[in-house]
Amino acid sequence: MKLNFDLNIDKKAFITMLLLSLIFFSVAITNLGATQIPTNSLKIDSTSTTGATQEITIVLKEPVFVSQIYFYIKDCQTENSTIKIYTDPSSEWYNFSELVVDYPFAYMSWNSVDIYQLIQSIRLEFLSPINIEISEVALLDQDNQIITTTISSITGENSANLDFNLLIDEQDIVVLPNTYMFDTMFDEVYFTRTADQYLRSQWPYEWTHPPLGKLIISVGIATFGLNPFGWRIMGVIFGTLLVPIIFLLGKKMFNSYIGGFSAAFLFTFDFMHFTEARLGITDTYVIFFSLLSHLFFFIYLNSVLKKGWKNASVVPLLFSFVFFAFGFSTKWLVLFGFLGELAFLAIMRISDVVKNKRDSLSRFYALFDRPYIYVVAFAAIAVSVYFAIYIPDMLAGRSLTNVIDLQNAMYSYHAAPIGLDHPYSSSGYSWPVIGRPVWLYVNSLPGDMRSTVSLFGNPAVWWTGFIAIISITVFAISKAVYDLKKRVLPKLELSAAFLVIVFFAQWLPYAFVSRGLFLYHYYVNVPIICLGSAYFISKYWKYNWVKLVTLVYFIAVIALFVLFYPVISGTPTSIVTTENLRWFDQWVF
Repeated sequence: MKLNFDLNIDKKAFITMLLLSLIFFSVAITNLGATQIPTNSLKIDSTSTTGATQEITIVLKEPVFVSQIYFYIKDCQTENSTIKIYTDPSSEWYNFSELVVDYPFAYMSWNSVDIYQLIQSIRLEFLSPINIEISEVALLDQDNQIITTTISSITGENSANLDFNLLIDEQDIVVLPNTYMFDTMFDEVYFTRTADQYLRSQWPYEWTHPPLGKLIISVGIATFGLNPFGWRIMGVIFGTLLVPIIFLLGKKMFNSYIGGFSAAFLFTFDFMHFTEARLGITDTYVIFFSLLSHLFFFIYLNSVLKKGWKNASVVPLLFSFVFFAFGFSTKWLVLFGFLGELAFLAIMRISDVVKNKRDSLSRFYALFDRPYIYVVAFAAIAVSVYFAIYIPDMLAGRSLTNVIDLQNAMYSYHAAPIGLDHPYSSSGYSWPVIGRPVWLYVNSLPGDMRSTVSLFGNPAVWWTGFIAIISITVFAISKAVYDLKKRVLPKLELSAAFLVIVFFAQWLPYAFVSRGLFLYHYYVNVPIICLGSAYFISKYWKYNWVKLVTLVYFIAVIALFVLFYPVISGTPTSIVTTENLRWFDQWVF
């Protein structure tokens, strides 16, 4: 079987894809996350029958001013686990403060409590019930420096032969105050925990989405360890691979180099693409498989128009179904766009049958000609792929019946009206104009600085791209109305019709979702709006004024990326700078 997708990758296209990919990879991997974090942990479990330490005392060699005490929580298995903090016992221990560790959000992250006292001893009391793993405890002085040389001893009471030195044995790799480099961010607490559980053949914690994305994250953890770099690196790799994919799709759709370059360039410097790729969550993999599915589906449609239904190879259609299955095995949201593509395919087939078949019976039978049987067969393959992805779950203890029942539970979860009051949720209609970003992470640093990560799009990419899609839609509808008035079947430009159908198929269904929604649900359409802008650039590239405007536009895209880089990357920056970047009240950094 000859696989010829007619992508025409010449030397110029190859070098362009390589350079844009290297640019994205180099920027995205910079300060991605620490490779060294505290790993030796002490487990304190008052829920077990073996008896465990409930009190720990840290004694310093001399009185020292302590500003904060930090705990690196590796894991916590009980809700609202409480650690009471006592300071120097002149006559008796004084209960100064407490830390409430909330399951499941405290996972691979630093948690701190303010002290601001001159002390020589600190006692930690772990209130029952508690089941927690702490990898390190660190004290900061008044200059925000880690206190290490003055620790005299660390002891415990009610112990079960535990090694308390595990709490202070990795002080040399502790970096405080902390940033995103050492913590889990946002939904990383769910996906990273589950990815690690897959590696340990444990029952997976996160079940509201299919397993594939978490299995991909586990590859990074298996290779680089359970650390921020390890759980984020696969996102950078897949995010980088997205650049040549959208280049190929743009080049194929518009039959021009500039069409592919424009789409890939805009996507390379989009904020959401950048930020999502640097997170240990699954959205980047969703877009990767979705875009590959779009690419092969378009190749098939284009082949049908050129060669006819009987002569067009169905191999691209098979690839489209397979990559759709991979995307669906990561998150269900890819279903909307794929159904839009299938509807487009059906419309093409019906219009062709109506045009070429005279009697009703012939038309009816013709509908079940090629590619009908292939669609059914490929759908069966896609279903098989989806359930095969659950094999690691079954190895961890789920039966096939459990897996099938889980599908209903997943649907019920996403159909339930929950999360509507989340401070960063937003309605779908506001996504194209970046109504409300999702604030993923923030931590205050000395000197009126902060490390912050906010998830939203590059305004130059999103606003222009949305206008482009709406313009294409208006032109397509106008053309269809004009053709119908002439009593002929509408003949639309394939690339324009494809963009319109996929965009609205992936956007409009969210108007009917009762669950709380977030801006990242629009991520699946970011490649489409990049292609929308590329459509017009390619179409009118022959005009010199278009080349000049495009150059200015590209410079603006890069300028905004540089300007907003600190708040989309977590790079420590001044609070004044972050506030100056708030163009709208609902933007949060």
